[in-house]
Amino acid sequence: MSKKKSLGHNPLSYSTRAHASFDFITPSYKEEEEVEESVKQEKKVNKVTASYYLEEPLVDKVRDLADQKDTSYSALVNDLLKDSLRNITSKS
Repeated sequence: MSKKKSLGHNPLSYSTRAHASFDFITPSYKEEEEVEESVKQEKKVNKVTASYYLEEPLVDKVRDLADQKDTSYSALVNDLLKDSLRNITSKS
């Protein structure tokens, strides 16, 4: 085995792993307060798997949009549903 040094730091490379940590890295495109609030909400809300029969063109659009935004399909659908429900409830 080669003992070349790597260019990065691996926190798990030591024999004692108690000191290793993987901290949350906030996205650079969001405001700090907005990120803190979303992290708090994500910690409080349990997530469940839901299955729906949707029209294929709609699913294709969701996939394309998620790929453009470099996010998961679930995260995008979750945000779309939240926004839609917020709009519906604010109108009534």
